[in-house]
Amino acid sequence: MNENNITKAEEWFEKAKHDFESAKLILEGNGYADTAAVLLQQAMEKYLKGFLIKNGWKLIKTHNLKVLLDEAEMRDNNFERFQDLAGKLTQYYIDEKYPTMTTDIDLEEAKTLCAQVQELLKLIK
Repeated sequence: MNENNITKAEEWFEKAKHDFESAKLILEGNGYADTAAVLLQQAMEKYLKGFLIKNGWKLIKTHNLKVLLDEAEMRDNNFERFQDLAGKLTQYYIDEKYPTMTTDIDLEEAKTLCAQVQELLKLIK
């Protein structure tokens, strides 16, 4: 692996960690589930981009987790099991940008999504 790619990936992982840890704090405090879902989307996006960059991928600007997950699956088919998670988090992320499109999410669902993102992190690390 290219040392420069590893360094860039670590930068993505650090930013992703901030989003993920912030989402966990919100959920532990029974805060806003929709905000936590957006942070989980951001964490998953950054972790996937870090994984892909580490593996030689050239960065593309996208927030669509399914696109990133498809790229990750080409390198490791174990990512396939996260397709539903990618779809849900991408939809929450998009919906939260437009108040008229907001998708309802409760704390329990957000906590489940958080646990699934945690599983993705285990695969990436």
